[in-house]
Amino acid sequence: MKEVTEIVSEDITSELGMVKYTGDRTLPTRDEVAQLAFRFYELRGRQDGHDTEDWLRAEQELARHYA
Repeated sequence: MKEVTEIVSEDITSELGMVKYTGDRTLPTRDEVAQLAFRFYELRGRQDGHDTEDWLRAEQELARHYA
């Protein structure tokens, strides 16, 4: 079974169409964060009540991508 970090990495690079090169941007867009947060929601089986947690986690994961 894949670890969540592996799934996130795959999602970041494939589903969002991103690669490591991010141009001049140093932060993810709001849409990128929203898409990844929604992916976390789906991975949890669409269980409600974790929206803030998903959003913050998505921001952290994407910040590492942009670092």
